[in-house]
Amino acid sequence: MLRRMIVLVLVAVLAWGGYWAVGAWALEKAVRGWLEERRAEGWQAEAEAVVVRGFPNRFDLELGGLQLADPATGWAWTAPFFQSLALSYKPYHVIAVWPDSQSLQTPFERLEITSERLRGSLMLTPTTLALKRSSFELDGIEVTSDAGWASRLTEGRLATRTLPEDFPDPTLHQISFSARAWQVPSRLLSELNAADMLPDTLDSVTADVTIRFSAPWDRYAIERSRPQPRRVEIRLAEAKWGQMELKLAGSFDVDDAGVPEGAVMVKATNWREILAVGVASGVVPADWEGTITTALELASQLAGSPRTLDIPLNFKNGQTRIGPAPIGPAPVFLLR
Repeated sequence: MLRRMIVLVLVAVLAWGGYWAVGAWALEKAVRGWLEERRAEGWQAEAEAVVVRGFPNRFDLELGGLQLADPATGWAWTAPFFQSLALSYKPYHVIAVWPDSQSLQTPFERLEITSERLRGSLMLTPTTLALKRSSFELDGIEVTSDAGWASRLTEGRLATRTLPEDFPDPTLHQISFSARAWQVPSRLLSELNAADMLPDTLDSVTADVTIRFSAPWDRYAIERSRPQPRRVEIRLAEAKWGQMELKLAGSFDVDDAGVPEGAVMVKATNWREILAVGVASGVVPADWEGTITTALELASQLAGSPRTLDIPLNFKNGQTRIGPAPIGPAPVFLLR
């Protein structure tokens, strides 16, 4: 009996070891094959090392000396390493770990990024690796741009999940974000001409948004093109900056050109400070300050609070309107 049990244990160990060896080989082969496919498409796709560790219970993938660049979009990423950690019996639940220093080239500028802690937990589907659920820790993130600005995030959390819970739609994502002590990009402060009117750090930012995209966020979102937002529902987005506080809620559809159509309600607390920043930055002509102040005072009194103002923003025909009055072009929502 004991001998039979020992034999069974040895067989199980050998079978599990074989499973791990085959899985590790397949993972390394898939990564090297993906890099080769990108190079065939004209990318720069290099990794000095592709290593899988973690026997017997983990598939821990580490890429060393990583360089990815897509000339068609202008995006590029350089990092000394990147880690993807998974239990061998849960290979599609991945812990992603980024280095404390990396570079990101966008179509507009180059960003140098340092971090104290930057990692995420991702639940993916087999084959296409479509995102089902994720959470990210963003601590001590510093970004410096070659365009002449810098920013720092002390603490941030980002989470996503596909909806609905019972039968998730891979194109429908609920996104929650929170940030504490977010240093405003220096260029923005300079453009607002508000250095002596506002602190250089946002106290907090939170958002609860549901977005329907044109396609799932899967491996093809990197290989081919980014899914585009098609409908945005803002349950609540809130920012506190010094004495100013902004809250947004609403929804809008987005067409193929990225132009929104819908409405967002903005609640502004201490609107006088917001107007003062607008005048200082030149967004609001100084000659209009008195007239606008009078109108906003009346609107806030009608709302029942002299410090709070509700502003209905409507996006229609490519224009942003307050009520029926156009105030400028609508924002464009396109992911490159």
